[in-house]
Order: sequence, then C-alpha cells, then structure tokens
Amino acid sequence: MIRTSDPSPPGRRRARSHYRELLRQTLLRQTLLYFLPLLLLAAFFNFQYWHFTEKNRQAHLEVLAEQQANTLDLFLHERLVNLGNIIDDQRFAARCCTPEALGEALDRLRQASDTFVDVGVVDERGKLVAYRGPVRFPSSVSYRAEPWFQHLMQGESPWIITDIYLGFRGQPHFTLAVKRRRGDSALILRAALSPEKITRFLSTLEGAQEVQAAVVNARGVYQIVTRTSGAPRSASPFLPPRKPFHGYLGRPDARGSRDYAYAWLGGTSWVLVVKDTGLAGRGAFAGLPSNLLLMTLGFFLLMGVVILLRARQLVGKQIAVERHEAELSGQLVQAAKLASVGELAAGIAHEINNPLAIIAEEIGLLRDMMDPELASDEPLDIQEHLEAMYEAVFRCRDITRKLLTFVRQAEVKVQKDHPHEILNHVLDGIMGNELRISNVELVRDYGDEVQEITTDRNQLIQVMVNLVKNAIDAMEGGGRLTVRTAHRGDRVAIAFTDTGCGMRPEQTEKVFMPFFTTKPPGKGTGLGLSVSLSIIKNFGGNMYVDSAPGQGSTFTLELPYDLKD
Repeated sequence: MIRTSDPSPPGRRRARSHYRELLRQTLLRQTLLYFLPLLLLAAFFNFQYWHFTEKNRQAHLEVLAEQQANTLDLFLHERLVNLGNIIDDQRFAARCCTPEALGEALDRLRQASDTFVDVGVVDERGKLVAYRGPVRFPSSVSYRAEPWFQHLMQGESPWIITDIYLGFRGQPHFTLAVKRRRGDSALILRAALSPEKITRFLSTLEGAQEVQAAVVNARGVYQIVTRTSGAPRSASPFLPPRKPFHGYLGRPDARGSRDYAYAWLGGTSWVLVVKDTGLAGRGAFAGLPSNLLLMTLGFFLLMGVVILLRARQLVGKQIAVERHEAELSGQLVQAAKLASVGELAAGIAHEINNPLAIIAEEIGLLRDMMDPELASDEPLDIQEHLEAMYEAVFRCRDITRKLLTFVRQAEVKVQKDHPHEILNHVLDGIMGNELRISNVELVRDYGDEVQEITTDRNQLIQVMVNLVKNAIDAMEGGGRLTVRTAHRGDRVAIAFTDTGCGMRPEQTEKVFMPFFTTKPPGKGTGLGLSVSLSIIKNFGGNMYVDSAPGQGSTFTLELPYDLKD
C-alpha cells in the first residue's frame, strides 16, 4: 500500500480500501480483546444459571412427587382407618347387616371423605351379606372368585387396597377392604372409592398446578390420571424403577417420556409420577430468564457500539499517524534525491558545459566574422552557426528539464509504465553522461515477456538512479554494468550487476539500514538504499542484494505488475 498522498480516483479508492481494512482489523482486535472475554463470561454465567435452574427444577419435581406420594399414602391409610373404626365399633358389630347400620356407616365414611361411593359387608365365603350404595346388585353376589377377596383371606394383612377395575358394577373404582376375625369366622367390610374424586383430591395438593400428576401401578397401568394425560386402566409411558424409592429421570427415551420425577407409595404398589408443566422450580426466578436475556443483549449491544466508536477513533489516529509518516517519508525521499543530485553535480556540470562551450565558440566566431578588420571576401553563412547554437541551447534545456523532473517534489501519480522504457530513460538520459565519463560499459539484457507495471514513475526513477550511481561508485576506474529484466509470475525482476569492489557479509546485512554507507566520508549520506527499499515496499515489492568482496554486487528489484488495494 502506497501511503503517500495520491489525489487520483485510484488513489482515493485505495485509501478507502485501506481505511476499511484498518477498521476491520481494529474491530477484530477490539472484539478479541474486550468482547470475546465478556461473551465467554456471559456464556459461562448463562450456562451456570440454566444449570442451576435445571437442578432446582429437578429437585423441586422430586420434592413435589415425594410430598404428593406421602399425602396420597396418608389419605389411603386414613380411609382404611375409617373402615377399621366402623368394623371395630361394637354397636355396628351387633347390627352390621341391617340397612340402618350400613346407612349410618356410609354417612360416617362420607363425612370423613367424599371419595367413598358405597359400603358392604362380606362373609368369609365371599357372599355380599349387606350393601348400601347407588349400585343395584343382583339378589345374590359372591366375591369368592375376586382376586382381592382371595388375597385378603389367604394373606396375613388385615386390609387391602385394590387397583382400579370394573367389577360387578361395570364402572372404574377402587376397593378398600378390612378383615376382622370373630371366633372361627371372619367378617369383611369393603367400600368403593371414586377415581374422579381422588383425582380432584390430588389437584388440590400443594404444587399441583405446577405439574401433571398421575398414579401408576407396578405393571405400568394408570390408576389415577388427568384427562389430558390419559385414561384410567390405560397403559402408561411411565414405569420408574423400584430403586431408588424416589428420584428424577431426565433422559428422554424413544417416546420422549423420561422427563419426570417419581415416588413410590408405602401402603400399596403404586408410584406417583409428576411431569413439569413449565412452572415447576421457577418460584422467585419466574420471568428472570427473559429479563436476563434482554439485559445481556442490551449490554452486548452497548459494548458493540462502544467498540465500534473506539475502533473508528483508533483508526482515525492511525490514519493520521500514517499521513504524518508519509509526509516524513516524502521529505526523506526528497532529501535523498537532492543528495543524489549533489553527488552527480560534477557530471551534470560537465554535460552542461559542453553545449555552453559550443555556444561560446559560435558566438566568438560570429563576432570575428562581423569585425571589418577580420572580414573575408567569402559570404557569411550565419544560418549554420545559429543552428549549432540552437541545438546547444536545447541540449542544455533538456538536461535541466530532466534534472528538474527528477528533483521536483511531486504527488504520487500511479499509472501504467513499461519498466524497459523507464530503464532506458535513466540509463540514456539521466545517468547516460555519468556512465560515459566514468568509463562504464553498459549491457542491457531485457526479458521479452516483461509487461507493463503499475507504479509511480518518478519514485521508481529515483530508485534506479540510486542503484546505477552506487554501481558507478563501486567501479572506480570503470567496469561493466549489466541490467537484466525477467518475468516471474505476477512480478517483474530488475537486476543491476556491477563488476566493482563488492561487499563483505557484515556489510550486506546492514546495507539497507538508514545512514549506513560503505563510501568514504563526504561521498554518501547512507539514505539512498534505505529510501529505495521503502519506496519498493510501498509498491508491494522487495529488494535483494547479492555481493562478495572483489566479485561485484547485484541488486535485484521485484515489483508486482498490479498494485493491490
């Protein structure tokens, strides 16, 4: 990128492209330095927050499942106690088979809980001895073949709670029954519980609005369930393990159902399962995720604006520094030009003196011819002498014009030029006389494939003049200067090879350093090669040196055919 001032449209385009590239790089650095750490920190805290809320949700689901399971367990135990209190009442035992006694018993049960549907007395043979409730049974009903009756009579437990089933009434219900021994016989008091009312009871428990609760038996069949989740006696997608006794399963299975908490009941082989409805575990954190997201987005938006403004400010300062450096670089280039002209002063003076001597000689000759004492009989041909003087004057004009073109401090003007034409202008024009009076043999070896390059002609001339002048200084008493050009992909190589004294390795390492020179004091400023390298690098190229003591030096320029924006 040429950093000197260029008012042409291509120069303005390159300046805008350079500004955009600087802004992009600065934004990237600012983002990596300030924005990315904050983003990572926000992502970390966001992850920790969601992890905490998820753990809180899971723990809350477990607590709700355990609390509701304990409450349901206690509820069923109380219903068994209600039946036990009635069958143990001596007054009921004396008249248990009368409709009045059963009516009073049902009233007492319904006062304790409205989930009781009916009540009945069953003897040890399974016959329904007495019944009070809404169902109209046949005259003779026997429970002898019912699993619950067989389990109660054969087992040691004095009570039983059945799974939901249809039974003789043809409607889903639960059966609770208690057994008491009376001498050699047994008496059973049974009652039916309404699933709908137990479901309604579950919906009144603490936290019931936050979850969907269901009761499943050990075979994976719904016992108590809401209508939106399923139907009683239908298969449930939930079947938690028996161990641990309660817990949370959060990995979805093939049906996506393993995202629930559970707790097994103690009095029956039922498990209470709760699923999150989106409200569980929120509590004081309700609404916080959306607010936190909005706050985070607002903060990062503010940071983005700050970073953009800061980047534009830094780029503005950098552009100002580059402009100042470009001005200093231009002054340094101009100083190097003037130093080169000073070193070439003797050759320039000699080249101007030649046409001046011709002019003086012609004027003296014309003066003598116009003197009557020296006049001859031959006619005076003034035109021939005037032509000689005219040519000498224009030769001086050409020399001074080339000199002024070289030393004039001009704006950068990037255009297409052929390197061979620029080389010929330097070798034949600016440095032609210096090469001749220094007894230097010039060899041109130009490559045929070399194309035009995009460059600033004046600055490239300065580089070439400096390299030719250095080659002349290195060949005291004369020598041979070979200038070669070659096509190298998207670049052109221009090599200047002299047969001079050459340089030692420690000198070649420092040859491009400012103010380093191998010339005697007063012969050089040490700025020529450093300024030349800076000019070539500004064009996107490079400069190399290859030298050995007593074997001469080769300075090679590599320049791209087209400048990159």
